[in-house]
Amino acid sequence: MAHLFQVDRVKLLCSCGMLKPITAIYFCRHCQKLRCGNCVSHEVDTLFCPNCLENMPSTEARLKKNRCANCFDCPSCGHTLSTRATSIQAPVLEDPSKTVARKVYYLACTSCRWTSRDVGLKDQTVATGGWTEQDSPHYKNLQALLEHYRTLAQKEKMDKDKKRYSNRKSSFLSLSDKYSLSSVMSRKSLSPISPFSPKVSLDESQTSEVTPSEATEEIEGLPENIFIEEINLSSVSTIGQRMASPEWQPDHTSELYPLHKHILVKRSLRCRHCEHNLSKPEYNPSSVKFKIQLGAFYHVPEVRMVKEVELKWGVETQVQVSFCNPTPHDMTVALLPFVPEAYTLQHDGDNGESGPTSVSSGSIVRVVEIVPENPDLKLHSDVALPQGQFVLSARDDTAEYDDHDSASAYKDDPLVVAWRRANKVGVNLMVTPHQGAKGAKVGFVLRYDYTNTVATATESRTVTLNIPVIINVGAVSE
Repeated sequence: MAHLFQVDRVKLLCSCGMLKPITAIYFCRHCQKLRCGNCVSHEVDTLFCPNCLENMPSTEARLKKNRCANCFDCPSCGHTLSTRATSIQAPVLEDPSKTVARKVYYLACTSCRWTSRDVGLKDQTVATGGWTEQDSPHYKNLQALLEHYRTLAQKEKMDKDKKRYSNRKSSFLSLSDKYSLSSVMSRKSLSPISPFSPKVSLDESQTSEVTPSEATEEIEGLPENIFIEEINLSSVSTIGQRMASPEWQPDHTSELYPLHKHILVKRSLRCRHCEHNLSKPEYNPSSVKFKIQLGAFYHVPEVRMVKEVELKWGVETQVQVSFCNPTPHDMTVALLPFVPEAYTLQHDGDNGESGPTSVSSGSIVRVVEIVPENPDLKLHSDVALPQGQFVLSARDDTAEYDDHDSASAYKDDPLVVAWRRANKVGVNLMVTPHQGAKGAKVGFVLRYDYTNTVATATESRTVTLNIPVIINVGAVSE
């Protein structure tokens, strides 16, 4: 029965037109729309090392090339390197004829047994000592190119600023003549990028000179013993090991140096329409909690298949589906027919359908229009939905320990509700696959009453939302 709980069996139609499972979609309490990972803004919240859990500002991470200075990865297998201690006999400074035991440290991999001694790195006297860095042969050329293009970018910026302020020349002169501004005040009011400020230009002497590369038809030939000498595959580096060090790309395993560990990112998600946060983690890297987590799993009724059924062409089969209320408020739910043509060209309105939001020109909210996508919404099966409504009781964590029958508190129609347990309700759907269909896929619109509990609201208010749901019932046989 494990295949019944796969999240890909039941998908929701996002506001951007994508079909996503409920675990991969968000619910904006301000827009009251579904948002998936493709229609939200991804923002970098914190940068940290996954090994030492040290926070790092974005400017520092940029200077360090998004790598940690103290943690290393194994260049052979990619596993995190650990610092090992050992004792060696070292001569005494006062009397070289005598030796004393000293503790030294080296890097070792617990997975593939690679050590820093394999490449000739000297042992360090401190555990966090500065290991010898490998110098890049193209370091000077890269720095010269960066400096050259940085100078060109500054020059282009100054040229744009001069053009921007060129139209204000006449108005500024007339203003100074009218009110007789003193020379001191005029100098103070001048902008450094204004055409009246002291001339600052980048002449040819200030720009860094870069020697252009020249193409050549001759290439370096292969060594003479490449076809004679026997190859030892254990001493040749793999493609993954070479690409892990793009600056050097070592050909042999004896040239593999420790790699600084990459920095990870904690990101926050923001709604593109109302710019409210949908997901925001804690600042502490060791914390797995979220300050804000508006997942649809906590605001939209969860739909699941109860058991697997055998489907045949043209035969009406009963399929049982369960609905679960994740909120602490009662929900009134109704199932409406799903018309694929109505969602091919989506329009965002008050009826809860999906699509890009359009606002008036006087709105202060910056709206980014999202082009809706048209997924495959063709349904090769007919479904008979139960008529009427049913109530999903509020979520109660202690309900599973209560022996009281909650079904007696609700007057459920037996033609609609098959069973009820706490905040879950089972509903029977009658599915009829079309002739020649390989799989039965049905859809309906889940209409429910959602109690909005936004912190800015003075009191809870209930709205009616429509969520399109697509269920992959299973394979169909003849």
